Amino acid sequence: MVENKTVVNAAIAKADAALLQVNSLLLPVTDAVLLVPQLAVAEVLSSDDLEAADLQRDETGVSPHCYGWVRWRDQSVPLLSFDSLSNGQRPLLDNDLKVVICNAVFQAAASGFYALVVSGFPRAIRLSIESEMELEGSLSERDGVQMFVSIDGEEVLIPDFEFIEEIVKNIAEEKRTGEGESS
Repeated sequence: MVENKTVVNAAIAKADAALLQVNSLLLPVTDAVLLVPQLAVAEVLSSDDLEAADLQRDETGVSPHCYGWVRWRDQSVPLLSFDSLSNGQRPLLDNDLKVVICNAVFQAAASGFYALVVSGFPRAIRLSIESEMELEGSLSERDGVQMFVSIDGEEVLIPDFEFIEEIVKNIAEEKRTGEGESS
């Protein structure tokens, strides 16, 4: 009977430890690295995954943060620059395009997804209670950034998903309004 109790206690301890871990991704953008929960990312695409017709550039100037739309899984997803959101500098798209498709859960939930341009492939990281993560101050004053943190000596940003999704929602509304006027 004691053996079963030990096995159950070990299983409970393992489950508790798993609850204290968060699978995350480090997303490189032009001048920073973003820390996001893995569940926030639906898919990572590179230029090899995209055809020329999959990228529809925005010629209307619907938003300074929006490059246009990416065709992904039979839907049009707004493609944003995190750099533009946080510091006003929107890098040019190059031939080695990398895109992270993000799950929308706040104000842009009706659109389902949005895409962010990244400058390299994401790196997986599992954060746990034992992780060496230090908060550097409180909430960020920078647009699009909720918090600055240091993980094992690397400075990263936690994005402000509510702010980003407000932008996505506005872009989607502008696009719908523009399509309604042109019909």
